[in-house]
Amino acid sequence: MKYIDRFIYFLFILFLTACKKGQGAICNDGWRSHSVGSGTCSWHGGIDHYIDPNEIDVFKTVLLVVLILIVLFLFFISQNQDKK
Repeated sequence: MKYIDRFIYFLFILFLTACKKGQGAICNDGWRSHSVGSGTCSWHGGIDHYIDPNEIDVFKTVLLVVLILIVLFLFFISQNQDKK
């Protein structure tokens, strides 16, 4: 059971960090820059908009939830086979 506790803690930390879009800017030509300082997007036509560092990336969130469900499903299948 101690492995499940560690796994849940790891998934919680992963969920909090992996699902955010991060900081940076989207340039006018569509390029993504991880910079936020002076000169950001200077070779790409300027800044279209800045990325909110607390904004959640929906694709990453859905993918992570699906992966968590798959791992938990496989774990419970393996636990049931060990009992037989």
